[in-house]
Amino acid sequence: MLYEAHVSLTGYVATQPVTKLVKDGVTNVSMRVGWTPRRQDRASGEWVDANTSYATVICWRKLATNAAVCLRKGDAVAVQGRLSVREFQDREGRPRTAVEIDASSIGHDLNRGVASFARVRPQTGMTAAEFAAQNGAGQNGAGQNGADQSGAGQAGGAGQGGAGGGDGTLGSAEVAGGFGRGDYGGSDGGGPGDGAPAPVEPDGSFFDDTAISEEGEPEEAAAAA
Repeated sequence: MLYEAHVSLTGYVATQPVTKLVKDGVTNVSMRVGWTPRRQDRASGEWVDANTSYATVICWRKLATNAAVCLRKGDAVAVQGRLSVREFQDREGRPRTAVEIDASSIGHDLNRGVASFARVRPQTGMTAAEFAAQNGAGQNGAGQNGADQSGAGQAGGAGQGGAGGGDGTLGSAEVAGGFGRGDYGGSDGGGPGDGAPAPVEPDGSFFDDTAISEEGEPEEAAAAA
């Protein structure tokens, strides 16, 4: 069991808040906070001020960073934290008593005025709506890039087809990778249309006309007779 005194108080910032940077880069903000209770005088029936009390409020880390931005001397505040009382001696050797509050939360007292609140979000992290919007934007950009690449491919294919068909020797099917089904091969349309190269037609006849001489004709005629 922890023996601690947790207090809540409302008062005003009595001194200028001071920011310090302690070891390991931890931010510390300290200020004096005062409060003056009001009580009713039994003799006169009027409300009068009682004794003013002061405490040193200490903020750490993120609370200190936000308090240094928002709080000024004279602001009405509400403080929650852990109370500690310690004895010490001042520079002249006189005994003193320090009342300190290690604040767990602090803010403006809206009974005394108005305030504007702004949420400080971490550097990383998004809401569900922001995450979905970012993913949608990324997918749309990828789809647009794919469409641009597809259009460029179609334009390149059309340009090659036009260049090949100019002299009548290459058709669009050949540009695509073959002569197409039915241009060459069996009845099922196979053959070079499936990716095999087209045969090269010879320039002249398969027969050599010069091999047939006039002297051989009488011998063939005699053999036939």
